[in-house]
Amino acid sequence: MNQQRYAHILRDAGIGVWEWNRITHEMHYSPAWAEVLGYSVDDIPAICETKERLCHPDDLQNYQRALEAHCLGTTEQYTCTLRLRQKNGDYIWVKDQGQVVSWKDGSPEWMTGYHTALDETGMGALIKKTFIDQAPGAIAMFDTQLNYLAASRQWLIDYNLPEAIEGQNHYDLFDIPERWKEIHRKCLQGEIHQAEEDEFFDRTGAAFYLRWQVKPWYHQGEIGGLLMQTSNLTHFKQLQFEQKRQQAFQKTVFDSINVGIVACNAEKELTYFNKTSREWHGLPSKSVPASELSHYYSLYKADGKSLLEEADIPLLKVLEGKVLGPDEIISIKTAAKNRYVRVTGNQLYDEKEQLIGAVVAMHDITEIITANQEKQLIDTTFKSSFENAPIGMALVSPEGNWLQINQKISDILGYTKEELSGMTFQELTHPEDLELDLSHVNALRTGERDSYQIEKRYFHKTGRVVTVILSVSVVRDKDLIPLFFISQITDISTQRKSENDLKQVLRLTQDQNNRLKNFSHIVSHNLRSHSGNLNMLVAFLNEELDGKLKELMQMMDSATGQLAETIAHLNEVTEIQTNENAIRKTVCLKEYILRTTNTLSAVIKENNISIVDQTPANLVVNAIPAYLESILLNFTSNAIKYRSTKRASYIKFCTEVNANEIELTIEDNGLGMDLKKYGERLFGMYNTFHKHKDSRGIGLFITKNQIEAMGGRVTVESTIDVGTTFTIYLPYEEVYTNSLSY
Repeated sequence: MNQQRYAHILRDAGIGVWEWNRITHEMHYSPAWAEVLGYSVDDIPAICETKERLCHPDDLQNYQRALEAHCLGTTEQYTCTLRLRQKNGDYIWVKDQGQVVSWKDGSPEWMTGYHTALDETGMGALIKKTFIDQAPGAIAMFDTQLNYLAASRQWLIDYNLPEAIEGQNHYDLFDIPERWKEIHRKCLQGEIHQAEEDEFFDRTGAAFYLRWQVKPWYHQGEIGGLLMQTSNLTHFKQLQFEQKRQQAFQKTVFDSINVGIVACNAEKELTYFNKTSREWHGLPSKSVPASELSHYYSLYKADGKSLLEEADIPLLKVLEGKVLGPDEIISIKTAAKNRYVRVTGNQLYDEKEQLIGAVVAMHDITEIITANQEKQLIDTTFKSSFENAPIGMALVSPEGNWLQINQKISDILGYTKEELSGMTFQELTHPEDLELDLSHVNALRTGERDSYQIEKRYFHKTGRVVTVILSVSVVRDKDLIPLFFISQITDISTQRKSENDLKQVLRLTQDQNNRLKNFSHIVSHNLRSHSGNLNMLVAFLNEELDGKLKELMQMMDSATGQLAETIAHLNEVTEIQTNENAIRKTVCLKEYILRTTNTLSAVIKENNISIVDQTPANLVVNAIPAYLESILLNFTSNAIKYRSTKRASYIKFCTEVNANEIELTIEDNGLGMDLKKYGERLFGMYNTFHKHKDSRGIGLFITKNQIEAMGGRVTVESTIDVGTTFTIYLPYEEVYTNSLSY
């Protein structure tokens, strides 16, 4: 500052104005400043002492404290009463005031102020005008009528006003709303009004933002007018809006991606979770220490078994400046699933390049890891199945070369894997089977079919023929070009030999069966004829003879009668055994039970026997009708024959249908049998268990054969003098009653 810059200041006011660069210590003084201390205008260039040099030692500490408080922002203005040394060496009391008007790199640069001797008057509006004129901020000084007394350059710039503003009325220059007029009235009454942030609109309707203060100024104890100070916050507000917009945009992006984002501060405290991370982890219910992060969030090593140590947590590693590798993979275990993530990250710095935290991105690669694990499992399973398969397995090229062979192939063909790798399947195939095999292979190559199965013959290394079942399928690429064939070879040489042996046995058995059938026909026809002739001859002789010979002939008649009966029984059994083609029909069981009881009705009535038939009316069985009738008649007549005379007799028929058979039970309360004694012989031929004169021991034998001939079986339960229950099991097929045959 030079003397010309203060030419407009009224010298008569006795105001000493100064300007001080706190960084370079450059000082400028007005002539009035020099005059207060007894210096002349010509002495100003020679005055180089700072206030510290001119200040009275006892006032220096107060001066420095007041100055520091203002520079730190504690006070709005620097104000201090102190003694300064005049040119003649005497000290004079002055009131020194000032304000920082510019800053550089966050530190005070230029200060502007003034001092006045305490015994002088006339500080008034001129002092304030001088201060305001030089202020770097937007400041204006008004009288009580809101006429401009002074305005800073920034005020003129911010509100687009001319430099010659003094004397003009504020209300004439602007359309002042009633709200502000009310504030002005209150401030002229001594109030101070201010706002840290307020929204306004210019003539075009565009919004702008101000920090403002309106307060009165005083002259000789009276309010001389108003001081208005504003700071335009529009640029900072726009930056703030932009920052919020960017933050909202980033949040939208971070919350929409399927990547977990987590951040922490320099103290290792978690500060940010995006939506994906919240879905994976949830939010902490408390501040989690770094040492507990792995346990709280279930952070495991890639093997999914070991919790991460604090030093291994990717977020903390990044915070400590460690570089994450491309394979930085961890596992996150949750109730829903185990998740594998690949982690990347960076440190975070503020505008002063100070470390303030770290951020990591967790990329979900669960599907990739799972697919790899499944592929590895499939490969392992395939390899194990391939190598240990009980059948021969091989991969064969489209040209017929063996690409991969399991041990079973070597066992079947007798060659080692190394030997087979240099051969083709054509070389090993029996000539008679080669054409068929190649035709199927060509069909696989051309896409006519995807697989085939044939029986073919190979030559063993020893020269013998090996018969196999060959199953072949083709594997193609994306263009459907065959890559290789999968061949499965099952050695059936032993089975083929067994089949041939079995066929020979079957032929021999068939011949024997035919001879037995011929024998049965001889027995049933020839013996029966001879037996009949003997009976006739004995009958003739019996009529002609008398005496002892007659008695002898009667004995012979009895013997020949028994022989005829035996032949009849044998004939009946033979008929059952050889009647393989007997036709089975669907018949109503209840109808055949009724037919049986009708046949035996006379003897049932004579012996007062109760018949209880609990079988369903529509239950049908698949049986040989003649056999079923014989079976029911035999069991029913036996129950009547071996009834008890001690109690009223009954015969009960019941059925139960199972999945594939019908159980028919025939229960009586007759004499019963000792199964422990006779059980093994019960269904034998000519075995009797009661002393009835007409017991022959053939009925149960024939009945059992008839049941088995229909594919059934029979069991018995019996207790002496309690009764007997026979259970007949016959094959069951569900049919409709309208298909019955009687």
